[in-house]
Amino acid sequence: MLIDWYPHIKAAHIGLVHTSGALFAMRGIALQLGFAGLQARPVRVLSQLIDSALLVAAIALLITLQINPLTTGWLLAKLGLLVAYIGFGVMALRRAPTRAGKALFFALALLCYAMMIAIARAHDPLGFLRWLPW
Repeated sequence: MLIDWYPHIKAAHIGLVHTSGALFAMRGIALQLGFAGLQARPVRVLSQLIDSALLVAAIALLITLQINPLTTGWLLAKLGLLVAYIGFGVMALRRAPTRAGKALFFALALLCYAMMIAIARAHDPLGFLRWLPW
């Protein structure tokens, strides 16, 4: 039943990941350039709606595939990075007191985002780090 919807749920999830990331990147860049327009309430609400839909799609994928993210290494790594991404994003867009601090947290949030995508694509907790010559 639900497995028949898997391709659609996965496509929605991937599209929402990219939409959410692009909106975050635009808001962060605009803030660094001194343009506060993308920090307005309608944009924040849109971001929250996209992120909520992304969470619903992620949960639907977990249910469809019957995966426990707490016992699947790569998903657990993504969840940890998601928490860090949210924290860094809040600091980058709102809480960091200086422009340099906002830039640092913005860069850290983007690094978390890139790592989450690499982990998802590789199904490996190391993501793109697995290609480094350790």
